[in-house]
Amino acid sequence: MTANALVLAGYGLNCEEETLHAFEYAGLKGSIRHINDVIENPKELDNAQILAIPGGFSYGDDTGAGNAYAQKIKLALWDKLQDFIARDTLTIGICNGCQITANLGLVPAFDKNYGERLVAVTHNLTARYQCRWIDLKITNNSPWLDGVETMHIPVAHGEGRFMMSDDTLEKLKKDGHIAAVYTKDGEPANGEFPYNPNGSVADIAAITDKTGRILTLMPHPERGMFTWQRDDYMEAKDKAQREGKTLPETADGILLFQNAARYFEVAQKKTA
Repeated sequence: MTANALVLAGYGLNCEEETLHAFEYAGLKGSIRHINDVIENPKELDNAQILAIPGGFSYGDDTGAGNAYAQKIKLALWDKLQDFIARDTLTIGICNGCQITANLGLVPAFDKNYGERLVAVTHNLTARYQCRWIDLKITNNSPWLDGVETMHIPVAHGEGRFMMSDDTLEKLKKDGHIAAVYTKDGEPANGEFPYNPNGSVADIAAITDKTGRILTLMPHPERGMFTWQRDDYMEAKDKAQREGKTLPETADGILLFQNAARYFEVAQKKTA
């Protein structure tokens, strides 16, 4: 049976359609559900193997990006969400979803202590909304990132700067929770703008829990799934035409969703 992805919506999340399309393009089933519908029927989580919280501006970021939506989940769905995480499932939070999952304490969740908020995702150092393409180096072996070394995908946020205490940062590094970092010419960006678009501590762009099954990232893979979406598409297209080559249809962003599909394909073969 094909794994089922549950993509949350509501209260200002606005990337649910693209996110669902990414899962479906990768061969997975999925549905978009308003958070209130899931609260009314929490058994929907029982029928899902993947939970995705997409980008947007939930509640207008009025009480801090992702905070109100996280509180709604914690008050109404926390026990059911804990049950979901305890199963062999995958969870992803993208941009606003990253802020929500961080506020929920789903990452880094040291020692599987889910619910303890140890990292903040706060205002960009530029004090401006940043919408641009960036380069990432993948730095852990999350199932979402299996076999991926680098990515070129966009960011679009005003509050994307990961911050945490020195002790938490040290443990993130030591235990391998940092999933991706911003880079410049293949090397760490060292905080340099625009390569690190928000001033994130240690150039952090993505974090996982210990299992790697929960991934939270500020960049948007669902906006960089196809070659024609890339910022360098016209140059690449002209170069390919001169050389008599054909550009691939897909780009880096689709790899996460293909990895999610592959994760459950492998699991199903093991139990067959």
